[in-house]
Amino acid sequence: MNSFVRVPLLALALGLGAGSLAAQGGPPTGRPAGAPPAGARPVAAAPDSATLQSQAIRVFLDCQGRVRGCDRDFIVTDVNFVNWMRDRFDADVQILVSGLTNGGGGSENTITFIGRRRFEGMADTLVLNTLPNDADDRIRRELARTFKLGLARYVAKSPIASRVQLAYVAPFGGQQQASAANLKDRWNLWTYTTNFNAFVRAEDQQQSINGSLSLSANRATAKWKINVSTSGNINTQRFEIGATATRPAFTVRNEQRTYNANSLIVRSLSSHWSAGLKIGAGFSDFLNQDLALRLQPAVEYNVFPWTEQTRRQLTFLYNVGPNHYNYQRTTVFDQDSETRVSQQATASLVARQSWGSSNVSLDWLNYLHDFNRHALTLSGNVDLRIGRGFSLNVGGSAARINDQIYLPRAGNTEEEILLQRQALQTGFRITTNIGIRYTFGSIYNTIVNQRFSSLGASSGRFSFFSL
Repeated sequence: MNSFVRVPLLALALGLGAGSLAAQGGPPTGRPAGAPPAGARPVAAAPDSATLQSQAIRVFLDCQGRVRGCDRDFIVTDVNFVNWMRDRFDADVQILVSGLTNGGGGSENTITFIGRRRFEGMADTLVLNTLPNDADDRIRRELARTFKLGLARYVAKSPIASRVQLAYVAPFGGQQQASAANLKDRWNLWTYTTNFNAFVRAEDQQQSINGSLSLSANRATAKWKINVSTSGNINTQRFEIGATATRPAFTVRNEQRTYNANSLIVRSLSSHWSAGLKIGAGFSDFLNQDLALRLQPAVEYNVFPWTEQTRRQLTFLYNVGPNHYNYQRTTVFDQDSETRVSQQATASLVARQSWGSSNVSLDWLNYLHDFNRHALTLSGNVDLRIGRGFSLNVGGSAARINDQIYLPRAGNTEEEILLQRQALQTGFRITTNIGIRYTFGSIYNTIVNQRFSSLGASSGRFSFFSL
């Protein structure tokens, strides 16, 4: 990685541990380990871990846009000598990361450390340049290293400064994650999110309106994970069809509604095993469902310890439970409502290594009353750094589908098919994507030049030329 940071170029690392010699009071003496010096006064007991953690500075990470490698879970795990905040207004330091494409095809990440509260008025800026084919794992490690360097100035002014070292890595030559559970929190570790979106497009002969609203509450500790969410989406369309010699003008209207409410409770049983319960309720015009209720107890096993979750996971998940459906129209199996028990098994691999990243899963679902009502889906994405300047990205999914018990007996009109108002009968579904990238030339071109970047980005009906 061609990494230019506006600090000395030799690598530095910041980590927790015993203090330096200066912090510990000088070089060792001949006294037995732990024995107080002659004539020394009694020393107060060392503060406990909760007190020490509460004295650490508070940091908010703000990655503008989609900054590659800005993996918050990894960074929170790796940079564990600070308290990571959900909101910038609670932070002592805000880390603002923004990325631009440099001349070599890589990215220039500008990392700004903004002092807040007790550090108001303090600010620093570091710059990290990456190559276009650097693996995500390497980029996020470089980001974490740069964060440590930039935070050193602020940590040095905090009560835990004596417990922090700077380690110098000469040329050629299991940290424990900070537990937020040790801190006082009036929200009791709950995080709430609301999201509203609206889209309107109108022309003389057509109109489209889409609105969505979602609410969620999440809480995570080392032993428990709780997610509660509800969402709704309404999509309406109107088309004016002009008259012809054989028929008059008419209007086509379409409305699709989807509402969901879900809750997930997970208990960590060991470093590999977890148990959980998922409860859901929904309404969907597309799936011909006035009401869908689900209760799914589940168990999961991870081949790798969960302490390695930001780097690799190989999980096997199994859930089984009842489903109740009330249908809008009578189904192909002559059902207006029914209760069926289903089971589902999923194997999933997630990895981020120096060679690239991968995410692959195999999912099996079937109804216990009729094993012919089943679905098998293979999906994934693999991003490989095959050689210098050359990378390959392959993704997609393939599904064998035979579980559509919700299809209406009366079928769909031509109008409903064209408007994709409801799901259609199918025996398979395939999606694919492949990408190949090769970059060559100078690896030292890290100059950023954004002049004329907006040329060709006109939103009008036409432009004279585009880049």
